[in-house]
Amino acid sequence: MSAPVRLEVQVASVVWAGEATTVFSGTLRDGSAVRVVGRGEGFAPANGEVYEVDGLWRNSERYGRQFHGREGAFVRKLPRGKLVGLWLQGIPGVGPERAKRIVRAFGGRLHEVFDGRQPLETLAEAIDPDRPALAGRIAAVIADRWQEVEGEYATLRWLEDHGVEDAVLARRLAGLLGPEAVPLLERNPYVLAAVLPWHRLDPLARQVLGTQRGAANVTTCRERLVGAIDVAMQDAVRGGDTAIRKDALGGLVAKRLGVEGSPDLDERIVRVGLANKALVDGGDRWRAPGCAVMEEGLRGRFAAMVLGERCGIRLPGEADLRRILAIIEFRGRPLHPEQREAVLRSVRRGLGCLTGGAGTGKTTTCRAVVDLWESLGGHIQMAALSGKAALRLSEGTGRTGTEARPAHTIHRLLLGLRKRADGQTHWGSAQPGGERHDADRELPELTARTLLVIDEASMVDLGQMHQLVEAMPTGCRMLLVGDPFQLAPVGFGLVFHRLAAQEALTSHLETVHRQEDATGIPQVSRQIRARGVPDLPPYEPGRRGVSFLQADAGTISDEVRNVVRDLVEAGADARDMMVVSAVNRRAASPDGTVQDMNRRLHEDHVSSLALTDVGRERAVLRGYFGNEFCAGDPVTFLRNDYGRGLRNGSLGRVVSVDVDGGVVTCEFEGEAHAFGDRDLIDVSLAYAVSCHRAQGSQARAVVVSLLDAPNVEPTWVYTALTRAEESVVLVGSAEDLTKALSRLPAHELRLTGCAFDLSATAIG
Repeated sequence: MSAPVRLEVQVASVVWAGEATTVFSGTLRDGSAVRVVGRGEGFAPANGEVYEVDGLWRNSERYGRQFHGREGAFVRKLPRGKLVGLWLQGIPGVGPERAKRIVRAFGGRLHEVFDGRQPLETLAEAIDPDRPALAGRIAAVIADRWQEVEGEYATLRWLEDHGVEDAVLARRLAGLLGPEAVPLLERNPYVLAAVLPWHRLDPLARQVLGTQRGAANVTTCRERLVGAIDVAMQDAVRGGDTAIRKDALGGLVAKRLGVEGSPDLDERIVRVGLANKALVDGGDRWRAPGCAVMEEGLRGRFAAMVLGERCGIRLPGEADLRRILAIIEFRGRPLHPEQREAVLRSVRRGLGCLTGGAGTGKTTTCRAVVDLWESLGGHIQMAALSGKAALRLSEGTGRTGTEARPAHTIHRLLLGLRKRADGQTHWGSAQPGGERHDADRELPELTARTLLVIDEASMVDLGQMHQLVEAMPTGCRMLLVGDPFQLAPVGFGLVFHRLAAQEALTSHLETVHRQEDATGIPQVSRQIRARGVPDLPPYEPGRRGVSFLQADAGTISDEVRNVVRDLVEAGADARDMMVVSAVNRRAASPDGTVQDMNRRLHEDHVSSLALTDVGRERAVLRGYFGNEFCAGDPVTFLRNDYGRGLRNGSLGRVVSVDVDGGVVTCEFEGEAHAFGDRDLIDVSLAYAVSCHRAQGSQARAVVVSLLDAPNVEPTWVYTALTRAEESVVLVGSAEDLTKALSRLPAHELRLTGCAFDLSATAIG
């Protein structure tokens, strides 16, 4: 057997790709061809990529000499000069083709032209040998800008030399760190902890510092300790927490350092963390510094609102306030006494919460609050996290006309407030993903006369809440509406749940109204809130309310598919139903996951089109992560795109597919968006969605894939159930349902640095 060696190989073509093995042909640095066998799940090389591979040469009777890489020993590298080439494209007159020529001629040595080692004419010749006059002018432009951009260029070269391959990240770092970035990175490469994963950062940083100090002096050096603390905090925040328990921090940091924990190390971690402002003391926990700033900022403003900021609206006396509300009820819908008191309390408070479970009439109460505040001369601004929730809020409060002020998504509200701060008064033109008639609509505004109503507030994370409150002028009031037994936010922190637990701030709606209780869904949801296990009837096609379909392991996707077929046969389409799962994808056992059910339900949709001869488009285009798209498929958007006006979780539908052009056109909230090959990575099928993506949306019928997963707990089941307006089918095993309902609710496990205690004692 040959000795282990390391090769650098560029992928020419992928010969075969399986779950755990990939075979590709490539070329070595000397231009010779090689056939490489790679092992390891998730290894997916693409043509043109360059890998550094550790492994052995082996002879195969069938394929000849092959290089077998060790599992996990494939390190993707940038082709030399790629970042510099992308940087060059941003210089006027260069463009992609000329950038390639410059990179071919100079690689990462472009600076040699400007420090006198090579004449400027060599750059002009590389730019365009056939058009010397134009090339000379472009070379002169680069020379004129060199002093301005030399630091950015040096940063890109440094990052490229150390294997940082993300061009967007590289440009961002170059802009953030400025012209002195390279000396800073050389002194402390762990400053990259905020943007590079630890498994990539630590080897890079240890190599840089080890060269300067010796490897033995890097293991527990100050820079590495602070980097490990930062990463531990980032991991906690990524999981939703804003703090780490003091007795856990040492172990988390030691694990990243690859050393045994000890009291001495724990003491040094704390000392270094505090000295470098990587930790904020929070009693029995260490708070993440950035989160602590936001939490304390919110707490201070909330306290001021509770104590009574000067509002632009002078409230009448109690009797007059009740008289005005009675007139509003007479003109609209009468309120239950519980709802009436909630309305009155909500308009009196500078900061308030309105909570209630399914069927308690939060929307009815919210409409009365809005009507009462406007009748007092106040101004209303409404928002919700998702587009569907914002639309429902507009409809529920009667604010859907062209002259009305509809509810916005929180992202869109903040965008409009920024535009107004820049001196604009109207949207000015139709906004991507925005409401129709945007050009004639006034931008949102917050004043001392405004009551800001946030619906589905349980979904709003710390960062989003901080942005909202930062945008509120003194005297502006806030009403948070939601259900604290729903899922905690996807992002970090926990604000609404903490505030809603304080009786002085909160109006609780508990009465379920007869017309809304007819389905039985509120009754079952109340049992789950009370930590009980409901006795559910077996599923039958056409049954309203909540039912249960027993499914053994490995058959959940099939049974969900059968229920969906029953619904379709009963006249429902994808707009009328929602399939919810707790797991997006799982290679070992895909049954019941979002990905598996999306694939199966998409296949059913394509088959149904093939069976009907109505001229509907049947073209199918392959996307990423196993997605295939056809006209009529429901889809979801996977990130925030401010240019398009779309947010992570926006739901839409495919309206057309251009296979030849590689373009899928989708409609989101009435606006069409075209997604080309690269953009399709942000679009996924949405026959099935995660419960977090479903939160804020509703459907007539909901089918729940009940998997045995740690995140399936009471609030998950409750949130899935309450997405339904008429019927819910739980598909899984009774044992898994009991296990899920016995777990602690997720929000009780979330560790935060601030409880937002606004009691009189805490404020004083």
